[in-house]
Amino acid sequence: MNVSQNKCARCGGLIAAGGECSFCVPEGSNTESSAKGETLEEILARSQVKTPGTGAMLVNKETNERYPLSQSVSKIGRDKANNISLHNDSYISRHHAWVLFIKGNYFVEDLGSTNGTLLNGEVLSERKQIFPGDRIKFGRTELVFEIN
Repeated sequence: MNVSQNKCARCGGLIAAGGECSFCVPEGSNTESSAKGETLEEILARSQVKTPGTGAMLVNKETNERYPLSQSVSKIGRDKANNISLHNDSYISRHHAWVLFIKGNYFVEDLGSTNGTLLNGEVLSERKQIFPGDRIKFGRTELVFEIN
């Protein structure tokens, strides 16, 4: 079995020996709800995930704008409905990427944006864990991940 077969198609988490994702279907929960086509946001809302701390943020070093990562899912894009709206950069897609807080760790994932997302200068092709000091580039805007 290759690695992609061990990943949950919905959240990217690892599949347990029983064939279920322990993140999407927390222990003791009813597996019926996982078959209902829930969105990732709905899964995160009902899962046993820690809440993000108040100190994590993305910082634009050029403008000193600070974007707190205070939710389990922080959507990033040009659309003003996103948690982090970067509407001044026309190279950013309306719904470009998101930062996820999963089991105490932060991850960034491109959402099929036109111009892609770079993590520390490399094209992001799959969800990747991020660490303090990591540089994430959306369009022409570069943000640095920080935890205070």
